[in-house]
Amino acid sequence: MAFDLIALGTVPSGETPAAASEIDYGGRAFWQCRRFIDLLRHTVGAEPEGAKLRVRRSGPDFNPSIEVVVEFDDANDAARAYASRCDREAPTRWDRTAEIALER
Repeated sequence: MAFDLIALGTVPSGETPAAASEIDYGGRAFWQCRRFIDLLRHTVGAEPEGAKLRVRRSGPDFNPSIEVVVEFDDANDAARAYASRCDREAPTRWDRTAEIALER
């Protein structure tokens, strides 16, 4: 089983992510990532077997960063297609309709 991943960012591409220089960057960025994962699941759908949306934190050797990645089994067609859809079809803005549904 060969796993691959695609980095999707912290927030939708048209939004402003937390800056590493902000107080409580880690907490704010993690919250943004969780919200982005919820929005992706609402927009693209739940992960099929072999794919997983998760939050990834870079090591302390670099500027710390937190981002959403989709990890997938490259040998699984459904998982690979889902990862590709997350990359291509990710919302570019926070969706107020989805946000209301997610709050319920």
